[in-house]
Amino acid sequence: MLIKKVCIITQSHLCRNPRVLKEATTLVTAGYDVTILTNIISNDLYQQDLLAISASPGIKLQAISNLSASSFNSFTDKFLNKIGRLLARNFKIESSLALGYGAMRYHSKAKAVKADLYICHQELATYIGTRLLNEGYEVAFDFEDWYSEDLLPEARAERPINLLRHIEAIALNKGTYCITTSNALAKQLAQVYLCPQPKAIYNVFPSPGIIPNKTKAIKKPLKLFWFSQTIGPGRGIEQFMNLLNSVKTGVELHLLGNITTAYREILVTLMPTQHGLYFHSLVGENQLAAKIAGFDIGLAMELGTPPSRNYTITNKFFQYIQSGLPVIASETEGQNEAFDKFKPGFKLPQQPSPEQISELDKWLNDPGSLQLAQQQAIEAAAFYNWENESKKLLQLVNNALEK
Repeated sequence: MLIKKVCIITQSHLCRNPRVLKEATTLVTAGYDVTILTNIISNDLYQQDLLAISASPGIKLQAISNLSASSFNSFTDKFLNKIGRLLARNFKIESSLALGYGAMRYHSKAKAVKADLYICHQELATYIGTRLLNEGYEVAFDFEDWYSEDLLPEARAERPINLLRHIEAIALNKGTYCITTSNALAKQLAQVYLCPQPKAIYNVFPSPGIIPNKTKAIKKPLKLFWFSQTIGPGRGIEQFMNLLNSVKTGVELHLLGNITTAYREILVTLMPTQHGLYFHSLVGENQLAAKIAGFDIGLAMELGTPPSRNYTITNKFFQYIQSGLPVIASETEGQNEAFDKFKPGFKLPQQPSPEQISELDKWLNDPGSLQLAQQQAIEAAAFYNWENESKKLLQLVNNALEK
């Protein structure tokens, strides 16, 4: 029996995109021949990528563009991407050049893999995937975000929005299968593009060694934790700090991620004096669960805009509960979906009233409620895990390759 070949197309480092990494390792373990096409932005991150797949020697990692090298291709890729973004911003001329690096080589390199199935993640890969579809290849798409409805206005100015909508429509209506991060986003995509509803595969993680089986003691001051690759505006941090002005219970707010000096100073100024503010550097993906477990409550304070933020469920919500932390979550369509099944914490509206903030303050002061939220987080983690979600992925891939 011939081993089926799967080619995963992405444009970010595996150590920064656990969704792609989990997909690749799951498919290799299931017996597929897996090649990943991606870019190298940083050699340090590339070394972390290699380490991340070292336990899965069947995964072949192929770099299309190496921006960390001083080479003709690297210079050309950066130049063309900059031209693509400038054309989009200043002249509304849209092209795939604005979507990433090495846009013109991805297509030929993908075809050279001669895969039985291509799985496309992120914007540039979606564009490449639509070209492969038109040439008769089997192509699936993972909508990690709603690409045409993502990012803040300043960043959107350089994006080829109409091109993104065009390729989204093709992918959603003609793809071998499509998946996304929540049922909320799946329903919205189906409504907007009049397409079959994509399947939802949550951004969860493997359970062994992560899920605690009992609650831990509550100590004051409570340590609240938030993390991302980048600590920056548009992520709900400022709004939560403003809310803390009305919270009498002293807490510590811990933020993990890369941050500019200027934005750090803004947050220090915003933080009410009755609370503590602490910054943490990024840690490796394999260290993150243990890091999170050292805190008391996770913050999933997503904004309701742009639409992509409203409908997706980010990694952090699931990583909190899988590390045993209750969650303070803002109301978005995506987070309502994940939160409401187990209620592992406290949910806040986008614009909470003084009464709702007072309820949060009472919750933070109630050891019984906090212990109950911990227990509900542990129960949620037994449901929201990669052992369950990976079965959905394998079924989709198996069906696609049995056509």
